[in-house]
Amino acid sequence: MMLKIKIALFFLIIVTIKVIFIFVNDIGDTKVNFMKELIDFTEFLRIYSCDMKMSIDEILLKYNFKSKETRIIGEKLLEIIKNSNEKNIENFSSFIEKTVMTSRDFNNIFSEILNFYGSTYSDVLDKKLSLIIAGMEKTMRSYQEEHKEKKDFNNKISILLGCLTAIILV
Repeated sequence: MMLKIKIALFFLIIVTIKVIFIFVNDIGDTKVNFMKELIDFTEFLRIYSCDMKMSIDEILLKYNFKSKETRIIGEKLLEIIKNSNEKNIENFSSFIEKTVMTSRDFNNIFSEILNFYGSTYSDVLDKKLSLIIAGMEKTMRSYQEEHKEKKDFNNKISILLGCLTAIILV
């Protein structure tokens, strides 16, 4: 009977530590999802601003946000663009970081929209938004690769740490 309890405790400890590492890995997955949604939003903004000649107000109403955090960023973008004297890229980048926890490099690229949105012609805007999208995708891929390596490492460590902890405690 005591052996069964020890075996159950052993596996319970391993599973518990594995679950903790899953939550740690989930944070990175969430950041990647936010990055993808911001890229999709920027692409939508490019198409509807340049090809359809819609205002940013109309675009925000038309876009189907997947998360409330991205909606908040879109609304803040609109607010800053309308108050052209407040175009501070650093503050907007920090706001994005606080809202969706994405990397500073990614946020700075997205925040570049403030430099030219509403002040350039649609063909120039189209090219600049395309460059922003390319930069965001490059930064996201870099983060994804780094996150994948950390995730693989965490998965290996979680099993080892779980076994070690279980051996020590049991």
